[in-house]
Amino acid sequence: MFDSGVTAQSLISGIKNEIDIAPDIPNSEYVMWLNSLQQLLYSEFIREQRRINIDSPPPGVIALSEPALDPAPGESRPRFEDIYLVYADGRELIKTSLSGGALFPGAYYKVGSDLGYNVEGVGCIEIIYFVRPALISVTDDVIGAGSVMLPYEFLDLVKARLRGEAYKLANEDDTAAKWLNDYNVLLENFKNWLLVRTPKLGL
Repeated sequence: MFDSGVTAQSLISGIKNEIDIAPDIPNSEYVMWLNSLQQLLYSEFIREQRRINIDSPPPGVIALSEPALDPAPGESRPRFEDIYLVYADGRELIKTSLSGGALFPGAYYKVGSDLGYNVEGVGCIEIIYFVRPALISVTDDVIGAGSVMLPYEFLDLVKARLRGEAYKLANEDDTAAKWLNDYNVLLENFKNWLLVRTPKLGL
């Protein structure tokens, strides 16, 4: 994952010191906006892949809360929606619905919040998913540890979004629109930056 090297606490404190909004917006709001933005960017645009192999998997359903799927430090536990590909003993499974899962061998599907699959006698399930940063916490309005998980050169993207949301919450619509417009322009720049760095071969 990317890491700007700038803590969430530092970035949010800087924004709060520069904008003129009354009453004061609690840190929990800024952290919620930051978490939401980072989750969206990683899920929809960055789409960095991780691989997990589960040997001798339980038949039929793999709980996405099981220890084999414990995230690395700084990462979130994968959700079913993060899953990109599933292989059973090297054979790619086809994504289907819950009702289709019982009908089609060689398929995988969502069961509650877990991964169901229709393969018998499988020795290893390989899951490839899109990683997301761990959520930054707030306790008693104190921002927990954690960096802004984007390239340093795109910190202005985050700042523009947080400024826009803050002014929008304060009903200062013109100022909010200015910053959110900046955010949209920077987001397009970021998408183009990612596109140049996208692998040309492979899924």
